[in-house]
Amino acid sequence: MNAIKLTWEDKAVNIAAVLLSLIMVIATAYPLYYVLINSLNDGADAASGHIYFYPRQFSLENYSMVFKQNYLITGLAMSAARTIVGTVAAVLVTAMAAYALTKENLKFKKLYLALAIVTMYFSGGLIPLYFVLNELHLLNNFLVYILPSLFTFFHCLLFMAFFRELPKELYESAYMDGANDLFIFFKIVIPLSMPVVATISLFVGVNHWNDYFVPSFFISKESLQTLPVILIRLLSLSEAQQQIQQYLGNHQSKVTMESLRYATLFVSILPITLLYPLVQRFFVKGMLVGSIKA
Repeated sequence: MNAIKLTWEDKAVNIAAVLLSLIMVIATAYPLYYVLINSLNDGADAASGHIYFYPRQFSLENYSMVFKQNYLITGLAMSAARTIVGTVAAVLVTAMAAYALTKENLKFKKLYLALAIVTMYFSGGLIPLYFVLNELHLLNNFLVYILPSLFTFFHCLLFMAFFRELPKELYESAYMDGANDLFIFFKIVIPLSMPVVATISLFVGVNHWNDYFVPSFFISKESLQTLPVILIRLLSLSEAQQQIQQYLGNHQSKVTMESLRYATLFVSILPITLLYPLVQRFFVKGMLVGSIKA
């Protein structure tokens, strides 16, 4: 096969694209790396600054201090539980709704779609939502993390676009063999839809992990607080000063408020960051199908 001969304009565009990509990678990755190297440095030494490329005095004391705090561990566990349960439940409910909405013989299908489209553009607002959740006894309840976010119409549109691409012969042959819709959905549709399942799982999971709104307004119990709320409190100067005194007590330590913040930040972003490489191979295909057909 003959190699394609590039003109000098092609080479210039390629070089510019590579340089631009490198700049974007550095601008995106370096803040995370900066947090990491400062969290791995001795806190007192880091206070003098000028740490840019590697820890000057390596220390794990910041992380040791973070994992000694019970309420941080509780927040981390609550965030993980909310993310896992909320993601599985939301993807399952949204996929089942999308499968039903792709059926031509579904009664009141146009009404369901119209109602769903309205929710994409209008919401009742915070105060009506608060009263509704109060009447449902969901305030200070773990289920407030799960139930209100079970269905998102935008995600439903992505599922519907993918399901419509599956060959109709699959459904027809399954019906002829006596399978019902529940069997077809779990045994045929879902196994063939892993790209869009992985993509939407990532969307929902990141939203659950980073959400600050729900625990701030609807949760006051300390045992149900998630990591973002605890992190915001730690980053707040006045509360951080109180917390750092509780952390350090009367013991002499080289951990500083700033180094503790860096370690807590890195602990909070690490789990969700590790998910991206696992779903990346599905993510591109899932987004491509959704962007074309939605």
